[in-house]
Amino acid sequence: MVRWGAIAIVLAWLLGACAAPAEAHLRDYLVNEQYYTAKKGEFEVEFHNDLHLSEADETQSYSSEHQVELEYGVLDHLQLAYYEVFSWEDARAGDRWDRDEFKLEAKLRLAEAGQWPADVALYLEYANPDGHRDISSDEMEGKVILSRDVGPWNLIGNFIFEREINVHEPWQYKYTAGISYAVTPTTRAGLEIKESLGSGEDFGEHLADREAYLVPGIYATVTPHVRVLAGPAFGLTRASDDLQVRTIVEVEF
Repeated sequence: MVRWGAIAIVLAWLLGACAAPAEAHLRDYLVNEQYYTAKKGEFEVEFHNDLHLSEADETQSYSSEHQVELEYGVLDHLQLAYYEVFSWEDARAGDRWDRDEFKLEAKLRLAEAGQWPADVALYLEYANPDGHRDISSDEMEGKVILSRDVGPWNLIGNFIFEREINVHEPWQYKYTAGISYAVTPTTRAGLEIKESLGSGEDFGEHLADREAYLVPGIYATVTPHVRVLAGPAFGLTRASDDLQVRTIVEVEF
């Protein structure tokens, strides 16, 4: 995982160094979906790397997930994206790479930043996992994104609802929330939380049996066209991994 993360960062730097000038659209969070969209005609690539340690004191109990996202600004307020997702299991599982799924995304901003008391965007995602549909169901996920800048601070929240399509499972609900601070004009530090709330039938019950994480992070612009984000996610419940580590590299064209 570290090897591939390093390759992604080097590749992103080279792409950014050769990219044509573009107005910056910077991602500021690791788990919250950002309010901003790519501008009309703007093209972006993101590399996501996630390391999962189910038991922090057991170095062999880990896996990783890797995602490549291609984003395009159809309109100044509308962004479409395509994802490819891969996973890797540790040596005890045979050091195996698998293609997990592809995803399609649309994100729509409802107004320009600062026009409303809170900046609002709507997000819709379709996921098509590999495997038989009775086992690996297609999924739909929606998000309502709320964001607000207060001087050098930003506050953000995502209310998330998702459902497996083929097996007719009930809607599942989650949320993420975060706050970040502009340490310098090109670097922000942030703190996020993400938590599963369950289905509509047991919404908010038995939260100790659901995943929840606290996620500090650093988000920095390393060239005019490249943004690098990194941070750990600490599990807060017994259903959570002890530790996850996420890195994201964003390249603009």
